[in-house]
Amino acid sequence: MIICFDLDGTLVDTEKWIVKSIQETLKIYGLKITKKDIYLYWGINMRVLLKRNFPHLKKEDIVTIANEFEETRKKTIHRVKPFKNTKKILRLLSKKYKLGLLSNNPHWMIEEILKSTKINKKLFKVIVGDDEVRKPKPFPNEIYKAERELGKKVKFMVGDTIQDIKTAKSAKVKSIIILQGPKSTRKRLKSADFIIKDIKELPRIIKEAK
Repeated sequence: MIICFDLDGTLVDTEKWIVKSIQETLKIYGLKITKKDIYLYWGINMRVLLKRNFPHLKKEDIVTIANEFEETRKKTIHRVKPFKNTKKILRLLSKKYKLGLLSNNPHWMIEEILKSTKINKKLFKVIVGDDEVRKPKPFPNEIYKAERELGKKVKFMVGDTIQDIKTAKSAKVKSIIILQGPKSTRKRLKSADFIIKDIKELPRIIKEAK
């Protein structure tokens, strides 16, 4: 059985890091965005966020700003910490199931985050970044790529945002949401198949639902 995980807000605490990185990057280009607007599209990649909040921007400008955002994050990656119980539960689950990591980060950034937080990337049989698919989450492409590489159907998508739920539904996969993301986004998460408060509840949910 394959269980796929989101990264930001699911395995590692990146909320403040992402918000600050977005605001610091936009300031360089004379652009402003409120936390409310960031949370409105929480979980999508930077290019989509820019398109929806600043429709006047040209395509080349969006690419430039998105690249600057990644550089800003790279310089401050030390701010990212894994959630309590993340490593323990991943090790436990990896002994019984195949794990995948799907993220709206480019692959190199995923690797950097795992390295910085000392989460063993070998726990995951497949890692897919948004630069490796034509359409990132909430489209199902990342799940489809994981399925092609592992030769099996994904059973669960574990995340923390509405984007993860939409991705799971599009790929006909069960969604499990961990309530540790921004509180302002939690009302949108009721459509998940399962909702838990801590990753330590995950083994029980998977055992009961598989």
